[in-house]
Order: sequence, then C-alpha cells, then structure tokens
Amino acid sequence: MNPLIEAEGNSFRTFTFFTFVVLIILGLVVSVFSSKYRVSIINYDTELNLNYEELRKIENSSIWLINDNNFKKFYLDNKSVEKLEISKQLPNVINITINLYEKIIVYTDFRDSSPRQRVLYKNLYVDDKIPEKELAHLVITNGPIEDGFYSEIVSFILTVEKYNVDLSKLSITFDGNAVVINYLDTVIDAGKAVDLSRKGSVVGYVLEKNDCNGRIAIFDGASEDIETLFKCDN
Repeated sequence: MNPLIEAEGNSFRTFTFFTFVVLIILGLVVSVFSSKYRVSIINYDTELNLNYEELRKIENSSIWLINDNNFKKFYLDNKSVEKLEISKQLPNVINITINLYEKIIVYTDFRDSSPRQRVLYKNLYVDDKIPEKELAHLVITNGPIEDGFYSEIVSFILTVEKYNVDLSKLSITFDGNAVVINYLDTVIDAGKAVDLSRKGSVVGYVLEKNDCNGRIAIFDGASEDIETLFKCDN
C-alpha cells in the first residue's frame, strides 16, 4: 500500500475518533446544563417528623450531578436517619427513600428535674418527640449510670427481639445498681447492667419457652447451656 495513502487513512481514522469523542463530551455537557434535566420533582415521605430543608435544596440542580454527597447536612440535621436511597427518573424526578435507624426502647429518667419519655434509637440517638407504644420501656430511678449503659440496653433489646417475645409488654427498671425486667407475670433479676447481650439471650429463651412464671434470677457465666444460667422460682 502506498505510504501516503496509508498515512491519510490513519489520519482520517484519528480525526473521526477525535470528533466522536468531542461530540460525546459536548452531548454530556449539554445534558448536564440543559433545563430539561433540572430536578423539579422530589418524592419522599413527608410524615417522618424530620427536617427536610436539605432535600428541597436539590430542586433545579442537574439530575446528573445528584448523589449522596448532596445530603451530608441532611444526615447531620436528622440523626435518626440511617441511609437515603436515591433513584432518578429522567428527565427531572428524584425519588428518595428515607431509612431510619431502628427505635429500640422508650425510657424515662426520674433523676431529671422534669422526667419525660424519650425514644432511644439503635445508633444511641435520643428523640423526645415521639413516644412509641409498641416498644419496650425502661425506667431509671437512680444513678449513677456508667459509660456504655445505653449501648448495653440496645444490645439487650436487639437480642431479645430475635425471640418470640412481645416487646411492648416488656419493661426494664434500673436503680443505679441492678437491672430488673418485668414481663406479664414474670420478674427477672438480671444483676448489673453489664453483658446484657448474653443476658438478653437468657431472657428471650425463658420468655419464649413460657414455662417459668414468677421470679427468675440470671447467673453470671459463659456456659453455652442456657438452662444453667438462670434459676426459676415459680
């Protein structure tokens, strides 16, 4: 083949490829800045008692540029939110699914000058706006409360809820020294507010089995045989 013709062919292919790339880039730029692809509809649950201001701020933004980074302040403003799921419906609709952290327990601390019910979330966020009837209840009658106390409570509830137990009928009392659990006609002495995840396994097992009413004492220990970790006084 003539070297000149071959060189011209290579130059044409290079020019064609370059032109194609430029057209793609121009198309993307036009799409990003086109009014057609500006967000004008934002769908999300408006009944979660949250601060939605940051969600509304994405209106009129390019739909191509919307991602989780746009909502960092929304997470800061709403500690009960675990994750946002963002989906785009071209050309101008954003759908946002708001996932909240699990609500763990309603508690009242009578050490406060004005005690009121609060909701403790899985991430240890506390909300005093929405008492929940279907949750377990915790009453704190005295102190002190050690660091990690609320984490222990979260671990306890997450363990018990794995069993067939109606958490709305479960109440916990802490007097600054010991944890006592009440469930229908059963009273469980759980001792110190430590290792509550393990104790939760015992509580869940006993309550689900439902053959030990009256008063129950939980023992310290690491045995895998749950039957050796409690004593039932019917």
